[in-house]
Amino acid sequence: MREVSVDGAAARRYADALFGCAPGGALVEVRFRVPSGMGQRFHSASLLGRLVESIVALSAQTDVYVGVLPRRRRGGGRADLIERAGVVWADCDTGDSVRALRAFRPWPAMVVASSQDKRHAYWFLTEAARLEVIERMNRRIALALGADVRCSDPARILRPGGSVNRKGAEPEPVRLLYLAPGEGVSVAELDRVLPADPAPPEPVIRPRRQRIGLGDPLESVPPPVYVEQLTGQRVDRAGKVHCPFHDDRSPSMHVYADPGQGWYCFGCGRGGTIYDLAAMLWGRDTHGREFIQLRRELEALVS
Repeated sequence: MREVSVDGAAARRYADALFGCAPGGALVEVRFRVPSGMGQRFHSASLLGRLVESIVALSAQTDVYVGVLPRRRRGGGRADLIERAGVVWADCDTGDSVRALRAFRPWPAMVVASSQDKRHAYWFLTEAARLEVIERMNRRIALALGADVRCSDPARILRPGGSVNRKGAEPEPVRLLYLAPGEGVSVAELDRVLPADPAPPEPVIRPRRQRIGLGDPLESVPPPVYVEQLTGQRVDRAGKVHCPFHDDRSPSMHVYADPGQGWYCFGCGRGGTIYDLAAMLWGRDTHGREFIQLRRELEALVS
């Protein structure tokens, strides 16, 4: 296996850009892979030298991730974050989304190559925004670029520039491709160029359905198989298709490999199992005689 060196100077520039103006008392979360799962550390945002030392030391031996937004207390959840922050971001994890990023304006102030063909893009805001605004902007940017909508949540952790990506067969440098921290953008400017947030017109309530019991063969069908058969779309390499339940210019329905996870659209909030998808597509009920008929038709379709 070839050796890949850690770029401490890039890690310092990355940390300065994200946390150089963090409020007093703020913490930076660092997570790293260990044999049993993930380890976690917290560093004071006012002591960035120690944060960078930790990133460099850990990156020499394992995968490292950093919480994009500062934490107000030790914890990795949304409730642990500071109330307002000054950055939005996107995880461009497909070739199409990387190409869309190149053409997108305003251009991000920081771009990190998390691997050879994937990019993390960051836009620094001219004024700090509430967490719900940041999440909504992240989601809209992801939809505009065809990026990973799951990375819209404010508590997201991402690979820091200068670290090493050890996920594949060979390690790869996580390169800091571009950084111009003075290039700020306002929320209003982003709002003018981004697609509308496709929130559902009313809360989506997953219908109750009749239970068949353990061992139902339909519930063991891989979601990519039944989603392709029911929607007529191919699930792309990122596990996404266009959601059939709203105007979805960039694929926002995530199709998981595990039947227990099923499918979920981060654009409209709908999700569930093979039964839920078929019922909504075909306008059927999910209990009583109608459910029995639904099940028969599904058995014939996926057999």
